[in-house]
Amino acid sequence: MPTEVILPKVDMDMATGQISRWFAEEGARVKKGDVLFEIETDKAAMEIDAPASGTLRNVTGKERVDIPVGEPVAWIYADDEVYSAETPQNKAPISPLVGEMSAQPTGAGVVPPTSHS
Repeated sequence: MPTEVILPKVDMDMATGQISRWFAEEGARVKKGDVLFEIETDKAAMEIDAPASGTLRNVTGKERVDIPVGEPVAWIYADDEVYSAETPQNKAPISPLVGEMSAQPTGAGVVPPTSHS
């Protein structure tokens, strides 16, 4: 599963923040600890590091737009992960089972014992 890059809470009173500048762009190879972007709050500007190594994809966090704390702004795909243009959180949900399940045995799949004469 790709690693989610979120807008972190860097101030106790912070509910939203703005990305003032991206240092890495869509499709860039990043290493854990590389600076990805800078955020601005009312009190400070702070650089945010990559939480994992891989390829930066699905960059949804726009510069100079209020983004809620904890909101995904991008995803990092490891070398062995298959990239999909669809963001991981937007993939179609798994459909629930249709119909009812019964705890009663139906006999289906039961093989009668064979005699060895």
